[in-house]
Amino acid sequence: MDTDPTRLFLGAVLFLTVATIATWWGGKHNASEPPSLGGSMISNTYQYMTDMHGFLQRVSSAQLKSRIVKFRLGPKKIYMVSGEKNIQAINRPSHSISPDVFFIDVMANVWGAKTEELASFAADKSGRSKNQITGHEVKPGQARLWHGQHHVYSEYLQRTDHANALSDKYMELFNQRLTNQPLGEWREVSLSEFFHREMAEAALVALMGSRIVELNPDFWPAMWEFARLAPRLMWGLPRWMSPKPWKIRSEFHGMCRRYLDAGDREFDWDGPDVDAEWEPLYGSRMARELIAWSKNHLSPETTAGMVATFVFGTNANSVPMSLWAMMELIADPELYRAVREECLAASSVDLVTGKRTFDPQSLLSKPLLQSVYIETLRLHISINVTREVTQPINLDGHLLTPGSLIQAPSQIGQYNEAVWGTSEYPAAQFWAGRHLKHDGGKAEFTMAGKTSSFFPFGGGPSICPGRVFAKQEILMTIAALVTRFEIEMIDWVHPDGSKSDRPPQNDQSHIGAVGIPPDRDMKIRWKRVW
Repeated sequence: MDTDPTRLFLGAVLFLTVATIATWWGGKHNASEPPSLGGSMISNTYQYMTDMHGFLQRVSSAQLKSRIVKFRLGPKKIYMVSGEKNIQAINRPSHSISPDVFFIDVMANVWGAKTEELASFAADKSGRSKNQITGHEVKPGQARLWHGQHHVYSEYLQRTDHANALSDKYMELFNQRLTNQPLGEWREVSLSEFFHREMAEAALVALMGSRIVELNPDFWPAMWEFARLAPRLMWGLPRWMSPKPWKIRSEFHGMCRRYLDAGDREFDWDGPDVDAEWEPLYGSRMARELIAWSKNHLSPETTAGMVATFVFGTNANSVPMSLWAMMELIADPELYRAVREECLAASSVDLVTGKRTFDPQSLLSKPLLQSVYIETLRLHISINVTREVTQPINLDGHLLTPGSLIQAPSQIGQYNEAVWGTSEYPAAQFWAGRHLKHDGGKAEFTMAGKTSSFFPFGGGPSICPGRVFAKQEILMTIAALVTRFEIEMIDWVHPDGSKSDRPPQNDQSHIGAVGIPPDRDMKIRWKRVW
C-alpha cells in the first residue's frame, strides 16, 4: 500500500522544518524581490507535493499581477516565472542561471547516483556544448561530463540518419504487432491496454533491444509503477517517510541491472555489431553509445538507474500522448477521416507485395496531423522547467538571489487563455484546428508568436534530447492505426472496465513532472483492413 498521507505530511513537516532552520536564509525582506505567493512554507510545500494542479492554479492567479512570484519549498526559495521575455531569458545560455541542479537531483534521487559521482558532475561547469564556457574550462585530464552525455543524445537521437533509423525500427516492430490483429474481423479492445502493451514494447525494443524484457517477465508492471512513483522520488524525502517509491526504484533498477550484466557477458565490443544501427542485445546505436559512455564515468548501479530513468522518460511521454490523440480522433469520426486522408496521401503501396509504407518527411509535414500533435502536447504535458540562480540576476525588474531556483510551469503558458483561447474554443478545450491558418482554402500549420508559451520538452541547452524521435514515433503510430483499422467507439470506461459517466480528464497526480495520462479508458471495436 502507499504511504499513509497523514504520516507523509507529518514526516514532511518535521523534515522540512528542521532543514529550513538549518539553512534559514534570514535577513530583511529585499524590496526588489518578486512578491510572495502567500501561504506558509509548510502549507505551500504540502500542496506542492500532493496537489500540483491546485498549486499551479494559485500560481497562475498570482501571476496575473506579477509574472514572477516566490515561495518556499522547505529550505529552498523558488521563483515561479511566466511571460515570453522571462521564458526566453531562462532558456538562453547564461553565467547566472544553470539547468544542472535539476539533473543532479534526478541523478541523486531517481538514478541513485553515488555522492562522488554527483560531486564530479557538480564540479563540471564547462557546459553541454562543444565550446566550453569561458572561465569554466575543465582541467587537463578532467572529463567534460555534461558535454559527453549531451553529445551521445544529440548525435544518436537527433541527427537525421540515426533518428530515421530508430523510427524505421520502431515502425517495423509496431507493424508486426498490428499484423497480429486478425484481418477483416471486428474485435473489442481496451485502447489504453493496447498502447501500454504494444506501443510501449515496440518503442522499448527499438531503443533498448529485446533482452531487457526477456530477462524480466514482470518488466511492464514494474516499469509503469516506477513511472507513477518516480516524481515522488524527486522530492528527496527520506526512505522512512515515503518507503514505497524507494522499494519500486530498487526493484526496477534491479531489472535494468540484469540487462546491463547480460550485455557485459554477451556483447562483443570488438565485433561487427558495435557500429550497427540496431542489434537485439542493446538495441539502438544510441543505447549502446550511452552505455559505453557510462562505463567510463558511472558505477554499474548508477548506470542501471540511468537506464531505468531513460526507459521511464521515453514511455511515460510518448505512450500517453499517442493514447490521448487517438481518443480524440476516434471520438470525432469526421476528424478521424480527415487525418486518415492526410496519412494516406503520405503513403504509397508496393504494386507487387501490396505493402503500404509512409514517407516520413511527407507525413511529418501534414498540417492537420501536426496540429493534432501540438494540441495534444499542449493540453497533456506538464513539466516545471527548473533552473538554479548561480549569480544575482535581474529578471522582469526583480532581483533573483543565488542559491534559489527558478521554475517555469509549462502548464501555465500552455493554458494561457490570452495566447490560445478563442471565443468558440477556450484554451482548456481540445481543438484540432487551433494551429492551422487557411490561405485560399488551403490549410497551413503555424505556431507563429506562440512558441514562448509552449515548451513541453523544456528549453535551452537542456531541452529534451528525445523530442525528435518522440514526434516521429507518435505521428507514425497515429498514421499506422488510422489507415490500417476501421475503429468505432463503444464507451468511456474506468480503468477496471466499468462504464464511466464522463470522458477522460488529466490524471492530476502526474501534473508538473511528465506526460499526463488520461484518468479514463476508451473501449472500442476495430477491424484491420490491410
